[in-house]
Amino acid sequence: MHRCLLRSRTAMSQRRGAASRPRFYKHTSIDRDGDAWRVTLDARPLPTPAGQALRLPSQRLALAIAAEWDAQIDRIEPAAMPLMALASTAIDQIPKERKQTEQNILAYAATDTCRFVADAAREPEVRRRQDKYHEPILAWLRETHGADLIRGTPGALRAPPTPPEALDALTTACAALSNYHLAALQAATFESKSVAIGLALLDREIDAEEAEAAARVEETANIERWGLVEGAHDYDLARVRVQLASAAFFADATS
Repeated sequence: MHRCLLRSRTAMSQRRGAASRPRFYKHTSIDRDGDAWRVTLDARPLPTPAGQALRLPSQRLALAIAAEWDAQIDRIEPAAMPLMALASTAIDQIPKERKQTEQNILAYAATDTCRFVADAAREPEVRRRQDKYHEPILAWLRETHGADLIRGTPGALRAPPTPPEALDALTTACAALSNYHLAALQAATFESKSVAIGLALLDREIDAEEAEAAARVEETANIERWGLVEGAHDYDLARVRVQLASAAFFADATS
């Protein structure tokens, strides 16, 4: 799985034209740092972008981030290292901006992907996929977290108002997460435009492939009907796939 992600991330970074710099190290490795793990470049500990110690909670995550750095060839492409980005977010950003991060995630409840319902008469395939993927996620969210995100009227452009009780339940769910898991939830929610999909992925109710299918119901139906546009649909698909798979791996490796 990780080798596949590395290939996809390389294509993404080339397409995105992310800021890069020459590779300045020869060897990557990991070592133990008390109760944590760290990545080393030429035997020197790798810091976060903000200069803090990159202390990681598991050997598995340290190995994966070391592999991201080792996969950089002539230039370092930050866009090709989503696990490094997630770790840096958890260490540098979230401790300082935790409340704002939670609010940014919770804002997606009002426009959650899973709450929109297509008109079955006009878009039967989209509706079929929405019922297949979204209904079970919303049922799980209601049963597990007590958050009832009501689906909208078929064909409506807006979801119904979010019940205050549902927002309170989602707030409690976010508050219970570690900084590492909140970073993963933020990435999954932003990419899927759904806090319901993000939480289900984090709790392993669905895997990354199922999260991708739930997040891209309309796009997938349109591609199957009209065909894939190279340089657009394929890039979007690669981005979603990498971000969701990385968030799932990151959450699992920091549990």
